[in-house]
Amino acid sequence: MAELVRAYGRGLAAVFAGLTAVWLVLMVALPMANMTKRAFTLEIRDGPSAQMRVELERARQQIAVIDFDIAAAETEIARGSAPAAAPSPSDPFAGLTGRASPGMAAPSPGGGGAEPPEARIERLRAERAEAVAAIPAMAAEVERLRAGEDARAGLSVENFTTMSPLHWRVFGLTFLYCVAVTTIALVVCYPVAYAVAQAQGTGRAGLLLLGLVVPYAINELLRIFAWTMILANNGILNGALDALGVIDLEGGETIRWLASNGSVFAVMVYAYVLFMVFPIYNAIETLERAQIEAARDLGASVWRIHRRVVIPHAKPGIAVGCIMTFMLSAGSISVPGLVGPGLHPDWFSQIIYRNFFEAANWNVGSARALMLLILSTAFIIGVMRAFGVGVKEIAK
Repeated sequence: MAELVRAYGRGLAAVFAGLTAVWLVLMVALPMANMTKRAFTLEIRDGPSAQMRVELERARQQIAVIDFDIAAAETEIARGSAPAAAPSPSDPFAGLTGRASPGMAAPSPGGGGAEPPEARIERLRAERAEAVAAIPAMAAEVERLRAGEDARAGLSVENFTTMSPLHWRVFGLTFLYCVAVTTIALVVCYPVAYAVAQAQGTGRAGLLLLGLVVPYAINELLRIFAWTMILANNGILNGALDALGVIDLEGGETIRWLASNGSVFAVMVYAYVLFMVFPIYNAIETLERAQIEAARDLGASVWRIHRRVVIPHAKPGIAVGCIMTFMLSAGSISVPGLVGPGLHPDWFSQIIYRNFFEAANWNVGSARALMLLILSTAFIIGVMRAFGVGVKEIAK
């Protein structure tokens, strides 16, 4: 705060601090508090009371149907005692004998003719009275079951125990997938970041950075859809292989690139490449070239220079890049949903999405989101310990 006051004065420093506090409260603290509250609040859905409510509504619908049948039978009696009506456009069969009637009943179980309207009305009224008499007992049972569920609801860890073995498997696989994406991104982006940092002062650095940044001017979803066009069965990649004679598209030969973990990993690395490149680049850029030249003059190999000079200096940048790539991969929905729909194992983020927006079960979704957050936090702590960096080094 003192540095802000010295740099911008008390007024601007107070504005910056106030805006930061508002952002932290509105965008971080309150959503996290709400999610945590929901995660530890049990909301019973589709329990016995809900099932009994369905039965109650079914009984009320049955009463409405009986009322309709009684009215139809009464109409039939009224028509039977009235003179035959002439046919009309709305009722072309009026006045005809043996015509179908809306209230006409099926033959009786004894195999005789149609049930007389008077007898049918008596039977329907008896059924209606029985159904109406059952309504209060069913409503009381609904209230009793609901009271029991309300007593059971409240603060609980049951939202965390609804995970099936399949969910736990997806949870573990998602962690492994995110680690794989992070590792691939590190292997791919470290040489790029080193090349850009070493090219400072030349036109190559600007061209390299421009080539990395320009694709991000396009919306992320459009970039993902572009990859689906490249990797589709009749896409650009298979078209190129067909032109080279590797496969025969006209003969039905294709290589299925989509709906596989490999394609999901590749698109994720592409989507989040800048979040790995720039932290590493910023760290390597501060390394004095004289240290690299001195190591080279002393006969160190390229691998030894990177292992003993460059990587130790770039540890904070590598840690930040790994953390950001892992977090983005763990929370990604669009890439696994668009690049690998249906045929590859779901990611845990997709299960959370379905809990929130398809099942409308926000409490269970919050619990699973909190589990993913805890896993990501554990990964962050592990990365910081593995690289031997603290929050201050990362903040630089």
